[in-house]
Amino acid sequence: MGKVEMIADVLGVSIDDLLFEETPSGNNLPPNAIPVKGKSWEVPLYGSIAAGVPLEMLRVEEYIEVPEAIAENHPTAFLLKVNGDSMNKIVPNGAYALIDPSEEVNNGDVAAVAVNGQDATLKRFYQLHNTIALEPDSYNPEHVAKLYDSNSEDSANLRLIGKMVWYMSPVNIKY
Repeated sequence: MGKVEMIADVLGVSIDDLLFEETPSGNNLPPNAIPVKGKSWEVPLYGSIAAGVPLEMLRVEEYIEVPEAIAENHPTAFLLKVNGDSMNKIVPNGAYALIDPSEEVNNGDVAAVAVNGQDATLKRFYQLHNTIALEPDSYNPEHVAKLYDSNSEDSANLRLIGKMVWYMSPVNIKY
């Protein structure tokens, strides 16, 4: 029982919470816990997006549940699975980024950007006077900003897909 008391102290719960399915009060939550009530909605997963060198967006037609409040605030949004570490200060490799194509993308926002029609990347977006900058936000120093001259053919092939408004980890991922 001494070990059970130690575990209960560390978790901030009572011994009854650990040993019994329901406490006498009918509440299984620790004293400081905030109960989560609500539903989830299914949001389409459209495929993967690179967080590194732009890669071809692979279309996947699946649905993943997100909290109802998030889905209600972004009814046209979709998920993209992040592949790479160029944005790992913001969103980890393997996470799902919720992209809202109807949200305005401002300087400094994290956005999904199609680079040449087929390839896409997730980066901080900056529109300067004559330059578009796609900047990584990474712990990996190998990733550097890519600059596009607004008057060049390369910038004509850039297309904003949408703004990243939220992200989540897959259920089975371990960090």
